[in-house]
Amino acid sequence: MSINEVYEAINSDSQVQQLMRTVPLNILERMRVRHFASKRFVLHQDERYDHTYLLVSGRVKVFLNSPSGKQVVLDVYEPGMFLGEQEAIINRSYSASIVNIAPVTVLEMANADFVEWTQKDHRFADHLISNLSEQIYHLTKRMERYSMHSALQQIGLFLLHYTDGRAAITRERLTYEVDTSYRNINRVLKRLTDIGVIAVHKSTIRITDRQTLQQIIEREE
Repeated sequence: MSINEVYEAINSDSQVQQLMRTVPLNILERMRVRHFASKRFVLHQDERYDHTYLLVSGRVKVFLNSPSGKQVVLDVYEPGMFLGEQEAIINRSYSASIVNIAPVTVLEMANADFVEWTQKDHRFADHLISNLSEQIYHLTKRMERYSMHSALQQIGLFLLHYTDGRAAITRERLTYEVDTSYRNINRVLKRLTDIGVIAVHKSTIRITDRQTLQQIIEREE
């Protein structure tokens, strides 16, 4: 593989470009660019893998599978996020499964190269600590939503946290962010639409009355 293809992938996203700014040249030269169609990039919970990945484009879902077959989504990663970095550092099997929910491009590197990068590049190591701390924080807040709130509260809290009155959230995104069925999501969205606190147009949701939505969530306590 040409090193030019690696540079092209790095320069295609500003976050990736910043991450790779101080990567040691010997590690950069061993990286590979990989492209996957939707649902073709799959890493399984409890399996060991020899590579760490940096997401360059597309999105992946990080999730847990229970023995009964229930799936719990932990997060949705976008460009600039690493996959398998924790497992590479502690040399363990994957704690969760990963699948791409859109076509993706990733930079692939050997686990040993990734660990060497963290040891040689202190700027990158500092970023990695910050990034892992951010992941832990968001995972804790997600588990709070899952375990302590009703479906309506989960949906309402997510909408309040991730929209500012202008940005839109899709129904698909909600299926990754709340611990309930797609049918129940539609039921809650209809209720909130009928009340007049959100507007739903095709697959996107927009808050129209933040104050009333907050009051509805609080009344559910």
